[in-house]
Amino acid sequence: MTLRLKRIFRKFKSCLLVMRGYGKVSFSQFGEDILLTSILDRFEVENITYLDIGANEPVRINNTYNLYLRGYCGVLVEPNLHLCNKLKNKRPRDKVLNFGIGINNEIEVDYYMFEGINGVYNTFSKETAISTEKEGIPIQKIIKLPLKNINEVISEHFTSPPTVLSLDVEGLDENILRTLNFDKHAPLLICVETVNFSVSSALIKTTGLIDFLLSQGYFIYADTHINTIFCHNRLLGKLSGSKEQ
Repeated sequence: MTLRLKRIFRKFKSCLLVMRGYGKVSFSQFGEDILLTSILDRFEVENITYLDIGANEPVRINNTYNLYLRGYCGVLVEPNLHLCNKLKNKRPRDKVLNFGIGINNEIEVDYYMFEGINGVYNTFSKETAISTEKEGIPIQKIIKLPLKNINEVISEHFTSPPTVLSLDVEGLDENILRTLNFDKHAPLLICVETVNFSVSSALIKTTGLIDFLLSQGYFIYADTHINTIFCHNRLLGKLSGSKEQ
């Protein structure tokens, strides 16, 4: 049996096991969506919404598609117009926004784009784009794109803070989080990339981002090394309250 046939057989066997309730399907990079849904189930969270910044593909390596399959809906922010069209076609219940999230008063900025499957490296960060190019992945083009503040997006499209915030914007995650008004718009769960990809391809944890979220009333629920899932402390209060009833 060839390697390709072995893979097909393994996937078919896995599907049968999932259908029998022996496993769970993940669409995320490292199972982050299973971790997110597990904690939402554990704390019996209802009326779930999500804000996915840097949504990219609608299904593959996506942290919120599992929630979409459960019948929930949210807001997807994606600067790449081609990917926005794919998101709209595949996830019609979601609201798809074609712009970037700003970190200052700029209303538009350069967007660095890479070709084909390397589009996952698209970024508003010049520093990150140059670092990626040094790794041997050339920048395909640079375009100007509009920006909006994350607080503005939440105020316009949510009646209460999103239950889940998924953030992957290649180098600007911490900057965006530092602009978020946590007193008004704090999500229950935050899934964010917490590594820096250095020129040597070493994965270095962004301790500044982690320490910042811990200071804003969150604790670490899980870590896949690439991404970290943070829970707001008010969930612990919800669990304590359910035990007292």
